[in-house]
Amino acid sequence: MPRNLWAQDHSELIRLLPRPVFEQGQGTGRLSCPFAFPFNISMEIEKYSLYMCLMTVVFMYSVHNLMAPNMTAIANLFHFNHFERDEYIGGELALFFYLPGIFSSLISGILCGFVKRRTMLAVLAAMTSLSCLATAWVQSFQQLAWSRAFTGCGIGGALPIFYSMIGDWFPAARRATGSAMVAASMGGGVFLGQCIAALFGANDWRFPFVLVAVPCFMFAGLIELTTEEPARGGQEDSIEALYQHTGVHYKPTLTMRHIYVAFANRTNLLIIFQAFPGNVPWGVIMVYLHDFLMQDLGLSSSQGLLAITVLAASAFVGVVFGGWIAEKIYARGSQQLIVFCAVCNAVRALPWIFLFGWARMFGSLNAASTSCYISFFTLLTIAGCLATVASAGTGAMLLNVNLPEIRGSIAALYSVLDDVSKGLGVLFISALIPYCGGRAVAYQYSLLLWLICGVALLLALKTYEEDERKMKEYLEEVALECMVRISKRNAQQAIKRCAKAAGEVHLKDRNSLRGETSRLKWDNKVGKTGKV
Repeated sequence: MPRNLWAQDHSELIRLLPRPVFEQGQGTGRLSCPFAFPFNISMEIEKYSLYMCLMTVVFMYSVHNLMAPNMTAIANLFHFNHFERDEYIGGELALFFYLPGIFSSLISGILCGFVKRRTMLAVLAAMTSLSCLATAWVQSFQQLAWSRAFTGCGIGGALPIFYSMIGDWFPAARRATGSAMVAASMGGGVFLGQCIAALFGANDWRFPFVLVAVPCFMFAGLIELTTEEPARGGQEDSIEALYQHTGVHYKPTLTMRHIYVAFANRTNLLIIFQAFPGNVPWGVIMVYLHDFLMQDLGLSSSQGLLAITVLAASAFVGVVFGGWIAEKIYARGSQQLIVFCAVCNAVRALPWIFLFGWARMFGSLNAASTSCYISFFTLLTIAGCLATVASAGTGAMLLNVNLPEIRGSIAALYSVLDDVSKGLGVLFISALIPYCGGRAVAYQYSLLLWLICGVALLLALKTYEEDERKMKEYLEEVALECMVRISKRNAQQAIKRCAKAAGEVHLKDRNSLRGETSRLKWDNKVGKTGKV
């Protein structure tokens, strides 16, 4: 049906919509169509739920880098030398952390299309907290590996839920901001964990795990008991424009057609699979940077913590600025957003190449001059900002080309490649170190993979607009089908009500006529006989 004709008939269809009928104890009505009637949640509850989820992200992701500042101390506990430290603590342990997230992420991505997402998030946060707490009591490297595996399982399954909910909290034009908020929370969590480990783990590397586990468990309970999740598909342009006055929201279904559409989406393939090479440098930075600053560049413990603080702050600024600029660019056209993200993904490798090669090019920072420190921290600020400025735009692109019910699954696949690339990439780089003349050179080689990300995103210039249009057309098709179905059902119910009312009126009239006839006969009989 043409859009203008549909707009003309829209008011008539709204008039025929039935009143919402809710099941007891449920927040949404049960209808046999892809749309249902939501419970009206106030804006304050939505904002509270969003902020609570973001705080949960912060504490869950703070577990990532609780070991990075104390890698040498952990290696000494298990009697590892420098090479074994990089291979076992930095490489194999990172692999144990990231690989279990593959399975939990895939399962979570499928389930979050149908199951209550806040409950899933609460369970995963509690699992992360308990496994983090268990890490504080390990006595062997095998126990440490198992505890980190369960921790990674909880964190890996949470990412698809976050992005699925963000897609339903924000409209397409503002999803860059939503994606930036998630990325900033993740980065803030990693930084928080690193600071806690550096400040409170100097004497005992186990204590920071206890400090993080307690608030993480507390937020798991608050998520389940006090928050509301957003209506699925409630922020889609094609749905919101048609149903913003009807109270109808999208009720997802998952069929083989949806799966085929997801994997036939070329933009999906380009964005997802560029994540594999693109996250190898991130794994290197997250696992090795703090120890690299202290052992290779000669920074003290306090200076290393300051460097990590500057890096985290600049990365946070990069995410926020990236979300803001991505919204502005997307308003002008999706093509410009793709070019922006592609260029930023490629250019960000340059300052990091200089950072990892600082000792070889400029010497150690131990007892360096003030101007040398200023130059180093300036370069660190630029590197942190450029490293994250494109993440919000890339996340928004991935959300905008997928249906609400499969966003969790696509985010799960993205998360899988993210975890695999970080785990395998760090393990590969650690094995490459002895053959490169030092780990600084190996780290520099890993940064070249960011160039592949830029090229892959440029290829999306030919696919993005078509894939986004197909997604919107499908939603409009389902919307129209549901409205017609509701209208037909409502018309049938109206006919039944009218028929019932007409029958009741007819029966009443017939009974009234019979009573009048009986009364007349009685009056005639009394009039003729004169007897009562």
